[in-house]
Amino acid sequence: MEAPTVTGVASAKGDGGLSALLSTEFLICPSGNKVNPKDIEGKTIGLYFAANWFQKCVSFTPVLVSVYHKLMEQELPFEIVFVSSDENQSSFEQFYSSMPWPAVPFSDINSKRSLSHKFQIEGIPALIILKPGGGLIQTEGVEILYRYGLQAFPFTSERIAELEAEEKRKYASQTLEKLLAISGKDHMIKRNDQKLQVTFSSLVGKTVGLYFAAQWCPPCLKFTSRLMSIYNHLQERREEFEVVFVSMDRDEAGFLQYFSGMPWLALPYGEESSKALARYFDIQEIPMLVIIGPDGKTVTKGGRNLINLYMEMAYPFTEAHIRLLQEKMDEEGQRYPTSFKHDGHRHVLNLVSEKSGGGPYICCACDEQGLGWAYQCLACGYEIHLKCGREVKEDTGDRC
Repeated sequence: MEAPTVTGVASAKGDGGLSALLSTEFLICPSGNKVNPKDIEGKTIGLYFAANWFQKCVSFTPVLVSVYHKLMEQELPFEIVFVSSDENQSSFEQFYSSMPWPAVPFSDINSKRSLSHKFQIEGIPALIILKPGGGLIQTEGVEILYRYGLQAFPFTSERIAELEAEEKRKYASQTLEKLLAISGKDHMIKRNDQKLQVTFSSLVGKTVGLYFAAQWCPPCLKFTSRLMSIYNHLQERREEFEVVFVSMDRDEAGFLQYFSGMPWLALPYGEESSKALARYFDIQEIPMLVIIGPDGKTVTKGGRNLINLYMEMAYPFTEAHIRLLQEKMDEEGQRYPTSFKHDGHRHVLNLVSEKSGGGPYICCACDEQGLGWAYQCLACGYEIHLKCGREVKEDTGDRC
């Protein structure tokens, strides 16, 4: 089954408690026991829509489990109910075995369909937060937990407003040293001498890329090689640029093996310290390259996309510099043919700009990010970078 994009959920108003939303008279528990929905209606409830076949659900579930256990330890009135989008009973049971909360029985199609319809679920994972009694509190529970973690409870708009105000204050007073200290560490390490402690102050005044990645992540492995090439070019040019690896690996062995092939600095391994920085920047997927300017303020969280688009020319990643690159790209784009036959696609491709349909895309020729100018097939959506176009020299017959 093709995985959907996460398009969010629309607002809805709760009518009555959880039991009024269900066709079934009971929920199931990991222990095999049954729970009457009315027994948990006095709590704040998170309806968790997910499936084991979608990687973003697999990635978010441990985050939710961690927050859930911490709320239980504090004896706070909170419960989660799993609403499965799995393909069959076996897949449901396998995925549900990683969860400590109640679930709608997999066989209860009516309840699952009713809940999805009521809260207009258009993508997974989705976490709908209901107040005691069933009224709606939040539709963006996944984003909120990634961003604020345990602090978000009880998930009300007032609590989120408090956290947003606190976040703004933190960003306003952000310095590189304060930022790196969020990790709970007081130094960085080098690949070739991990006993040597490199101080945070040594990076003050430089443009710094915080690189969130992990060895188990195939897109990270692909981007790391590209980032290494860019890094080495900038070092040869003696630019004031440094990268700090923030490991999202599952264990220290994975971190050490991955870091052994990197030419830059890293924060010492620590799962909780990496999570603290990831929460600060609301990291929801990897690889992610966050660019910090010489003044210690965040320049962009989109360093990866900028490097994919502009390579080393993206440095120093500032908004003004990227605007100049875009203007240069516009000038160059106007010199390309308005259409041509690409060796690799059976339809004629048309030149498009950002203003005429060439927004963000993934190049079908090289699988890398694209933005703005492109050659696009109006018949089927095939799209490539201008540089990836290969004109057909002779008629070779139809091809896909």
